[in-house]
Amino acid sequence: MELHVPEQPVVALHGSDVTLNCSFNQTVPFNLSDVSVFWQLTDTKRSVHGYSKGHDQLVDQAEAFANRTSLFPTQLGMGNASLRLSRVLVADEGSYTCFVSAQGYSSAALLLQVAAPYTKPVLTLEPESNLRPGDEVALTCIAYRGYPEGDVIWQDGSGRNLTDNITLSVVANEEGLFTVTSVLSVVLEPNSTYSCRIINPLLGEEGFGFATISVPTLSFYWSLMVLSYFLPPTMPPCL
Repeated sequence: MELHVPEQPVVALHGSDVTLNCSFNQTVPFNLSDVSVFWQLTDTKRSVHGYSKGHDQLVDQAEAFANRTSLFPTQLGMGNASLRLSRVLVADEGSYTCFVSAQGYSSAALLLQVAAPYTKPVLTLEPESNLRPGDEVALTCIAYRGYPEGDVIWQDGSGRNLTDNITLSVVANEEGLFTVTSVLSVVLEPNSTYSCRIINPLLGEEGFGFATISVPTLSFYWSLMVLSYFLPPTMPPCL
């Protein structure tokens, strides 16, 4: 028996459904009633889904996968032993092994990666008033509910990279999704422009925001303008 699974990681969006493809070639004729399929987590050996004798076998299924898994029983005769996983969680990320038995036996493992797009970055300025050239200010860039950890890049109006001057905080919520907070400290100059980009490395997606701080010579004030947008996500072909 020859088993086929994707060589590249399968990428699934948090909260969506995903199919973990597993197919087999069987040269010896077999009866569908003799086909057994078993999916488990490669590292912990916990049961994800079982099928044999024409029925799902879920007695040993890990509780985390309850009511979230299914096979394609009508396609088993065509060699389709794929697993459908619903409402993907960050905790689902990892390696999965597919076992198939049908007048022969084989197994193969694939990697599932989970991704979630970040919200549009929000920029704030501290302090917000009585600003003068030469004052030190802190620009904060924050984005929510993304996964995996985003890359943050700060630049000034001339495109100079300021990332060495930042502090970064990454905090996960109860779902495992991240809030990324980056603070840039700069010495204020008249009509300064700063931009913050938060990039999701798995989705090939980035959020962008910029701030222009105007401090005229005679009357001191500042204005903060933020434009944020997301490039369309480029999902890997295996999704």
